[in-house]
Amino acid sequence: MTDVRADNEGYRRFRAAMQEGTLSPGMVVTQNELCDLLGLSLSPLRETLVLLEEFGLVEIKPRTGIRIVYPEVAFIRENYQFRIMIEEFALRSFGDTVTEDWLANMRESHEKCRASLTDGGPFEDEQIRFLALDGRMHREIVEALGNRAILDTHQRLQENIRMAQQVHRRPGFRGALLQTIEEHLKVIECLERRDVEGAVAALEAHFRASTHRTFAA
Repeated sequence: MTDVRADNEGYRRFRAAMQEGTLSPGMVVTQNELCDLLGLSLSPLRETLVLLEEFGLVEIKPRTGIRIVYPEVAFIRENYQFRIMIEEFALRSFGDTVTEDWLANMRESHEKCRASLTDGGPFEDEQIRFLALDGRMHREIVEALGNRAILDTHQRLQENIRMAQQVHRRPGFRGALLQTIEEHLKVIECLERRDVEGAVAALEAHFRASTHRTFAA
């Protein structure tokens, strides 16, 4: 089973437009404007809007237009709660099968990323590298479940949270990335000791801190 999102070109274009800033949270557009922005005709746009509304990413206002969701506290909390449920469940399965090679590679990757973030190099390049590593670690834990529908849902939650973090970002974001790396390393350390419940507790602490940083970083 595959999430319909994965097969919807309009959804992918919407996400890309949000990432690029062509669309922004809180923005109100008409159907015709959204057709132009996404390069879609009216029929596929309407199919996409059904999906976006179901996912809580747009609100359709009669006689007003289409409002892009602004990630308020409730939106962020709900996405984090759902993601935590998935990842804690997945981590218990992953922790029983994780290989020494995966742990060594993940530790090395995080330590290299930490060094790059502290050496004063171009932040944009280091941020891209960090985001790729962050996404890979969480995704590979969830992949242990072997459930495509859960993995697709998890990806959508990650995208929602990434959008919220982009909106609420504060000065000092480099420090927030370094804190995240340290939290990831605590999860990895527990897995190295085969302490799965310790890893779950470290993951819970990471998500609590990450939720706070979304507003206070």
